[in-house]
Amino acid sequence: MNFRIQNDYLTAIIKDAGAELTELIDQDHVQYIWTADPTYWGRHTPILFPLVGKVTNNKYTVEGNEFTVGQHGFARDLVFDVDHQTTSAITFVLRSDEKTKTLFPFNFTLKVTYTLEYKTLSIGYEVINEDTKEMFFKIGAHPGFRCPLFEDETMEDYTITFDKEEEVTFMPLTPEGYFKRDVQKCVTTPLELSTELFAKDALVYGDYTSKYVTLASKKHNKQIEVGFDGFPFLGIWSPLSPSPFVCIEPWYGHADFEDETSELSTKSDLNHLMPHKTFTCTHTITIK
Repeated sequence: MNFRIQNDYLTAIIKDAGAELTELIDQDHVQYIWTADPTYWGRHTPILFPLVGKVTNNKYTVEGNEFTVGQHGFARDLVFDVDHQTTSAITFVLRSDEKTKTLFPFNFTLKVTYTLEYKTLSIGYEVINEDTKEMFFKIGAHPGFRCPLFEDETMEDYTITFDKEEEVTFMPLTPEGYFKRDVQKCVTTPLELSTELFAKDALVYGDYTSKYVTLASKKHNKQIEVGFDGFPFLGIWSPLSPSPFVCIEPWYGHADFEDETSELSTKSDLNHLMPHKTFTCTHTITIK
């Protein structure tokens, strides 16, 4: 089922399947969110929980018990309940059950709140540990944006620019989709988009102080600003084959390093949440 929120500037459509944003439309009727055309990539803006990326061989262990779960976890494939809704905001909720506990052995509540204010859509995440033991998880966003927006453009007309130029960590991936330990340093100069830019999979950054990036075209003034204040990692991805979209992904956590052990509690860049405590984070999409 689809749900609509709106204000004088933007309309957002979110479906209860995966609590996934499917449309973000401005006053000029421009649709910014990727259409999920399965020819290229059949999703819009999936929520990544309780994993971001892959764990080795899609398996991990907790207290000696082995669990099998696919890339990016399972929240994106489950139906959320609607907790409450107003004209310009809506909250979805996913609660652990016997099915989720075969994939992730913790009792949890995941809430996702979409709020429109002026020309910004805020997406807030709330993870509650409902268990009696410490919980380990990762969480992230994977929003896809139409690129190009208009028929007289190509992806090559677009750039992604960090809000400041600085030296950051660049995290290269193996062909199997795991991270290498030999992280590199680079400077956040504007990225000129092209298919070749993603020849080695996603571009993943850490150790930045930037709080947002801007996706802009050389041919018009429409811009998308993705805010990720507080998120320690940012992924930028488009398939290697020519594809009319790009994903800008704020993450709390990332895929396994290539030499990671199977025990979940020892994996790198986990979020640790004690019983009955709550983790929160928010990222934003602003249309300029």
